[in-house]
Amino acid sequence: MRRQARFAIATTAVCAVVLLPFIVRIALHEPRTTVRERPTTDVAELMRRQQFRQAYAQLREAKPDSLRPWRLALRLAICERAMGQHAVAAGRLAAIDSLPTHLLQYRDLWLSRSREQLGDTTSAVIGYRALLAEGHRAVADSARHYLARLYTKTHQHAEALEMFRQQLRAAPTFKGDLLYRISLSQAALGDEEGSRKTQLKLMADHPSHRLARDVADRLRTRTPREQYVRAVVRYNHGDDRRTIDGLRRLLRRDDVPRKLASDAQYLLGRSYSRSGQRSRSRRTFERLHEQHGRPSALYRLAGLEVTGDADLDAVQTYRRFARLYPNHGLADDALWQAAKAAERHDEFALAGEVYKQLYRTYPASGFSEEARWSVAFTHYCRGENERALTLFVETARAARQPHIVDQSYFWAGKTARRLGMKDEATQHFSRAAAGFPRSYYASRAVSMGFGSGQLPRPPAALRAAASVPERAEHLRGADHVLRAYALMDLGLADAAEGELRHAERLHRRDTQALRLIHEGYEELRLHDRALRLATQLVSSNDPAQMVTLYPSYYWEQIAEAAREAHVDPYLILSVIRQESFFNSDAVSRVGAVGLMQIMPQTGRKLARSLGVQPFDRKLLFDPNVSIRLGTRFLGDQVRSFERGPAQNLGTALGLAAYNAGPRITRSWLERFPYEDPDAFVERIPYKETRLYVKKVLKNLAIYRTLNGRSRT
Repeated sequence: MRRQARFAIATTAVCAVVLLPFIVRIALHEPRTTVRERPTTDVAELMRRQQFRQAYAQLREAKPDSLRPWRLALRLAICERAMGQHAVAAGRLAAIDSLPTHLLQYRDLWLSRSREQLGDTTSAVIGYRALLAEGHRAVADSARHYLARLYTKTHQHAEALEMFRQQLRAAPTFKGDLLYRISLSQAALGDEEGSRKTQLKLMADHPSHRLARDVADRLRTRTPREQYVRAVVRYNHGDDRRTIDGLRRLLRRDDVPRKLASDAQYLLGRSYSRSGQRSRSRRTFERLHEQHGRPSALYRLAGLEVTGDADLDAVQTYRRFARLYPNHGLADDALWQAAKAAERHDEFALAGEVYKQLYRTYPASGFSEEARWSVAFTHYCRGENERALTLFVETARAARQPHIVDQSYFWAGKTARRLGMKDEATQHFSRAAAGFPRSYYASRAVSMGFGSGQLPRPPAALRAAASVPERAEHLRGADHVLRAYALMDLGLADAAEGELRHAERLHRRDTQALRLIHEGYEELRLHDRALRLATQLVSSNDPAQMVTLYPSYYWEQIAEAAREAHVDPYLILSVIRQESFFNSDAVSRVGAVGLMQIMPQTGRKLARSLGVQPFDRKLLFDPNVSIRLGTRFLGDQVRSFERGPAQNLGTALGLAAYNAGPRITRSWLERFPYEDPDAFVERIPYKETRLYVKKVLKNLAIYRTLNGRSRT
């Protein structure tokens, strides 16, 4: 009996994870916040915001549409379900007649859900099974999910197990959750060994899943392999202490195969490193390299030297790695890291030597052309301007990658200007600007006044006489588009997006169909999906298409927040495009949240300063909140650096602080000369931050140009 109780509780908890997004969102409570929410009388928009009580109050006063009498009833029923009035909703849903065909199955799904909530499990099962037999993909997947949960609730574990297995085949996105639920069903049926194997598969195949961590805490391991798998799960969840303890116990066993022992030592070294135990990490990797001959252990040793501020030792270790393992997949990367480490310590001659070694030894490497440019840069940093100019021009003429061409001509222009060669500098800067908008350095040249600094706008499209659903009638899966628009009209944005994504998958190679679907995403304000699809449809090298690739979503909120924080609104657009691609639900691997990817602890401090109370992490998913808090934080960072010694780097440093943190950014000002802003940006030690600053500044140049503000 106790096992059944645990099973029911665990299953109920897991079910919440895999509910269809639009069902989950309906269940959310509306957070209280002092952020000024724009009032709206649009019922669909209120429902989209999950403000169901406000929407319901308006709907109760509304009169039915004579052309669509079912519309009011459906909206009322959706609000009633969200407010827990399932009996009223069920009665209303059952009474609706003349419903369009494309919404019938959704109505039947919602009716079955309400009946289940009312305890009428027999009717609910009949409804779900009917949808399984004849429902379209999205509704059938939902029905299968709810039916499996209902079977579990009513202790029909064999039927539940079959449903979960069907889900696993049909919905690979939820594999981790479904494997866990399968294991629970197997256990409820008395198949303890089968349940155990399924849980081990969950741990091995999905070590980062939160349920894998739960299983790892409960499962008693039997073999060295199982011990290792549990350690991998704990490592993936940041539990270094227990990872280390488990691996040390594993390595004390006498029955550990050699390959597994090597893998365990490698993971142990990484765990020591991440937990700050560098000396233990170093000894572990040294032993692993000596005893097992594992090349990656030597590469890790070099990385430890970098994090331990022993860059010059790292140079030698990286070069040793490349010498011992010239055919290893990391050999070219090791030389690149060696050169960068030398460069960080102003050892430009040594850095240039390693860059040459890289492009001569690995001419096909992705680092090769960048290494050629970097040799010229080392001469520039040493003041050897004539040699630098020659090499920059040679690299520009030989490079195949467009951004390297622009980068080389830009630096040729800077070097020629240093040499007092004004006309030649202008020629080189102009050649760099000619690449606009394809690269950061082309954008940089334009911002300095070179090139036309203009982007052609595509001719204004004539408004189509027919709607997107009407124009999609000839497409395979046109019903998905039709349902998407109908669901959005009911305020169910996530369900609408799911339908359009089904249509998108049916037309992966049909450009014309995808353009129409993109238009649908735009009209339904599914911004991140619209932009991601646009990147597939539009060439980033086509200037006339930049307005599609650089949209101004959330402009009203951005402009208001920018005025309040005294920030360029186009800078905020540029940051959002880079941070989240306009996905308000984005969550990074380190836990940053929302449009502007704000860490919850930072968000809490900003919210307090702006009077956004009470604060909750969920608030950061609200575009209004994310934009306001992120804009304030970025504005504060930019202004703090503009008041410092490196005033001409204020925006770049503010962006670096937004990405890497203010403290580490200030340490770079103490470490590297900042009189030459371009050289400083090139020498930002963190690759991620260096590229981030460049990409956002490129975005900024494009947004400004598209809006008639190309010059800074």
